[in-house]
Amino acid sequence: MSLPCVRIAHFSDPHLPLAALPTWRELGFKRILSLLSWGTRRRRLHRWAPLDAVMRDIAQARPDLAALTGDLTNLGLLAEFRQARQWLNRQTLPPTLLVPGNHEALVRENSAAKQALWAPWLHPHPRYPSLSLLERNGVALIGVNTARPSLPFMATGSVGEAQAAQLADCLRQTRAAGLCRVVLLHHPPVAGLVSKRKGLTDLNAFQAVLCEQGAELVLHGHSHRATFTRLAGSGIHVLGTTSASHTPDTLQTAAGWNHITITAQADKWAIAIQRRALTPTGTMTDCAEHHAFTADRFLPLTAL
Repeated sequence: MSLPCVRIAHFSDPHLPLAALPTWRELGFKRILSLLSWGTRRRRLHRWAPLDAVMRDIAQARPDLAALTGDLTNLGLLAEFRQARQWLNRQTLPPTLLVPGNHEALVRENSAAKQALWAPWLHPHPRYPSLSLLERNGVALIGVNTARPSLPFMATGSVGEAQAAQLADCLRQTRAAGLCRVVLLHHPPVAGLVSKRKGLTDLNAFQAVLCEQGAELVLHGHSHRATFTRLAGSGIHVLGTTSASHTPDTLQTAAGWNHITITAQADKWAIAIQRRALTPTGTMTDCAEHHAFTADRFLPLTAL
């Protein structure tokens, strides 16, 4: 008897409009740069209206899980974390796994209070403290935190040796349990999707873990582009999405989300992906980017 299908809403980079300016204590050179970027450019690109349209569309689709791959904030301020918590609480979302983005870790500071605000959506793994895990009907969302403070004019991220080791073990254990493994991270795990100054500093090491242990799908944000590719040297598909709040100026950058359906078959996972995007008229529509593929399904020993 096959498992029921699981529908996932993948969205990213909402960059909620600034709730408040930073205090003098919160200011730093990198925050000043980001504040200038917001004031001169990004505040015109990331708006409430597109984001509201995306969230209404997700609610109407009634997914079983939601995957949010970071950058809810612009400056990583405590006030922005509070605003994001209030915003998330207002949404009609299913159980949601959130991984932070580079804007959440813009500068080096104590993040305990911020993490506490987002606790309902972080789902820390009980066995692997660096990872997150959210499971439903045979599908496991596995969150990897790549958000790290970086130098001015940089937006790099990293997985780190300890988290990579935990991920390797987690991927082995979830495969042995017969789960469909969907890995979430903010930074693209494929070269060329963003510039080096925005990429993963330990990209090769992270790719090696995925290639060795396997995964059925990888989701990311950060690029603000809708992309579908494969991890080099493997059959692992990698899916990116546009910013959920971006104005619909072009189809390539318009606010949108990925509607993912995972269905268990006898020995395969059937995975279908439909991109949804905002049109200049303010309506949401299916895009030409529709993908369907299968991945091997490994049944647990108890099922054999």
